[in-house]
Amino acid sequence: MRLLLASLLTFVLLQAENLDDVLEGFDDGTEELMEGFEEENSSSHTSSKPQNSGLTGSIAQEVAISPFNEQPHHALSSLKSSLFLDYEHKFDNGFKFKTNAKAYYDAIYRLRGVENYTKEERDELQNEVELFDAYVEGSINSNLDMKIGRQVVVWGRSDTIRVTDVLNPIDNRRPGMVDIEDLRLPVAMAKFDYFVDNWRITPIAVLEQRLSKNPPFGSAFNPSPIKVNDPEAQSKVTPALSIGGEFSGWDINFYTAQLNQTKESDVNMFGTALNILQGSWLLKSELAYFDAALKETNGLLGVEYNGIADTLISYDIALKKVDTQKESYQHAFRVSSDFINATLKANYLISLFGSKLDEGGFQRAWVTYDIADGINTNVGLVDYIGGSSRFDSVENNDLLFMNAEYNF
Repeated sequence: MRLLLASLLTFVLLQAENLDDVLEGFDDGTEELMEGFEEENSSSHTSSKPQNSGLTGSIAQEVAISPFNEQPHHALSSLKSSLFLDYEHKFDNGFKFKTNAKAYYDAIYRLRGVENYTKEERDELQNEVELFDAYVEGSINSNLDMKIGRQVVVWGRSDTIRVTDVLNPIDNRRPGMVDIEDLRLPVAMAKFDYFVDNWRITPIAVLEQRLSKNPPFGSAFNPSPIKVNDPEAQSKVTPALSIGGEFSGWDINFYTAQLNQTKESDVNMFGTALNILQGSWLLKSELAYFDAALKETNGLLGVEYNGIADTLISYDIALKKVDTQKESYQHAFRVSSDFINATLKANYLISLFGSKLDEGGFQRAWVTYDIADGINTNVGLVDYIGGSSRFDSVENNDLLFMNAEYNF
């Protein structure tokens, strides 16, 4: 499996062998990266088809195979059918209402016998109906925007490692399968953006406290023999504030938020993010401090290179330090490349922990292909790498997956 991953990575990199394309690529993507400096505030579940008003959506079928896992999660491990619906309406005054929801059913539990799985796993993973985005947004005047309702607010620029990105919980029930942008869970917030010259001041009231979704007891990624009760989310309104400035070739953001998702004591977060664009290079950094009982500081340095035509290469390294003593490192290397007029995209990601890259992690290779207008497929594999107790317990959970989707 790791040989297959290495082969795919080699294939992607060899596409840069045409020197003319390489030289042309030094100017490609600069405008796209500059646009990326703006804080991302859109949900990962938003439809890509712009509509003035109306209903869009998609139907998808996913198949996952875990060839090395133990019963009942061996061989065919998932047969998930899902429906996603998105409704958007734009009012004459420029305001917009948007809502979307997703429902899925995994037939594998019936096919292989529900008695082979724990109740906790069936309750969490067999079927689900969930409301994602549900908000109203618009401009109050030329300097003030508002957005109220369930939404995603992204802090920071890393696509793989979360440092300052703390406002939205994530769905981590099948770790390593998809990127963070597809894992964030919307939260009800009241957000206002006030613009002054090159600066944006964004006060936020978090109206809903949601917890991240972790692997349920008895599932493939929760090998613990002892059931642990999940904490309960607390009903409380908490404040957050972002102040950001965008300038020629660089941007900077300052963040602060009060985090109180459980009945434990409040945690205050203070952070900053700085991004610098130099030609085909994007340099990024994030720093966050949490004043919990154990003082925690997280930092990230990253670089993205867009100088090869239709290809993006990035590397991030993050350090987490608890109470100035315990340290942990995470590395993430990513390559993405487009082919056949951007209808096919090959991707490779490896994320490893430890200062010497020896404490486990995962690598994922996947290819997305637009078969026809509105029809696409996604095929790939995930290889979990041992090296610590955290990853040794899931080292045999390697997955082959395929997803076919029809958008309407």
